[in-house]
Amino acid sequence: MRNLDYKLVFISLCILHLFTLCEARPLRKRTVSEVQLMHNLGELKQVQERQVWLQMKLRGIHTAPAWGSSGEAGMTPEEIQ
Repeated sequence: MRNLDYKLVFISLCILHLFTLCEARPLRKRTVSEVQLMHNLGELKQVQERQVWLQMKLRGIHTAPAWGSSGEAGMTPEEIQ
């Protein structure tokens, strides 16, 4: 009986050790299409982050009114003065 307990503990420790070794590694190599998909998703995420950043920056920009907005269309700067 005691010998069986030691075997069970030993096997349990071996299985636990194997699980810790395989934890961070994938069980199989990724195919080229999976790697390409992950790359494309990473690029898409970066593009979206840049767009959000640019939109936030553009919200703070105020542009001057256009020349034609005050009814002075077709006039030269000398005529306006």
